[in-house]
Amino acid sequence: NVGLDFGFNNDRFSGSIDVYQNETTDILLRTPPAAPAVDPFQFGNVDATIVNSGIELALGYDWIQKEDVNFSTSFNIAYNANEVQDFGGLIDTGAINGQGLSGAFAQRFAAGHSLFSYYMAEFTGLDASGQPTYADQNGDGVGDVFQDKIFVGEDALPDVTAGLSLNLNVKNWDFSSYFTGQFGFSVYNNTANGLFTSGSITNARNVTSDLLTSGEAAGTSADVSTRYLEKGDFVRFQNATLGYNWPLSGEGAFKTLRLSVTGQNLFLITDYSGLDPEVTVATGDLGSGVPTRGIDWSAFPNPRTFTFGINASF
Repeated sequence: NVGLDFGFNNDRFSGSIDVYQNETTDILLRTPPAAPAVDPFQFGNVDATIVNSGIELALGYDWIQKEDVNFSTSFNIAYNANEVQDFGGLIDTGAINGQGLSGAFAQRFAAGHSLFSYYMAEFTGLDASGQPTYADQNGDGVGDVFQDKIFVGEDALPDVTAGLSLNLNVKNWDFSSYFTGQFGFSVYNNTANGLFTSGSITNARNVTSDLLTSGEAAGTSADVSTRYLEKGDFVRFQNATLGYNWPLSGEGAFKTLRLSVTGQNLFLITDYSGLDPEVTVATGDLGSGVPTRGIDWSAFPNPRTFTFGINASF
């Protein structure tokens, strides 16, 4: 790690920049035990290295510095590249749930790829009869959802994360807010794959209205493919607080009195079709011990909350 901290004009403008590379070795995973064994697996260290490298930048500036008015902002952004190295095997991860999806998975742990890399067939659309079609990857002339799986170049780890905070004080009033964003990652919409397919219609289950006009034939199989893989980039208005410090003479029951209102998760900007791209559901690890990330399976969205507060000292 190499870092530089700086400040100018009595730190009115300040910041830091860090460049790093971190290597984690002896990865702890579930491995088959020696026979005979009571348990189907054991935890053991395997020969693999997880490399994280990137750069982080933080900036802050005090725009207004007056007796009754102060306004400052701070911004941070970070880029991180992740890769599995020195691993000789292949581990299927990211279990997908739903009717007709027993044993299905969407990710694979392998050298040369990042953690939580998506591994699946490439969906190419519906044919004239409404059946899904897939790209031919092995050169046999037939696109097969099981035989033509590949690493699709997407993973569940954001390449870029960023945050912006604003702070304003005007006499007895104060306001603070925070925006956050993540970019360069994908979410597998397991909810759409497992519930909202034409097969659900034939089984008298509820579906979304767009499926009725999609042109998909009734009763098609709901296989794992890039059809349900979506970009998860988002910007979220994470929180905001408005407060007022009530002026007191100091002769009453209270020495200080502050009133405030805080909002959490005020709005979300994203192209993801599900409820919230910032989601991780433990769908299963297929016995590998690799945790789940980036799979949306009937997840409850982040709530929007409002909190009113009174702080007093006696």
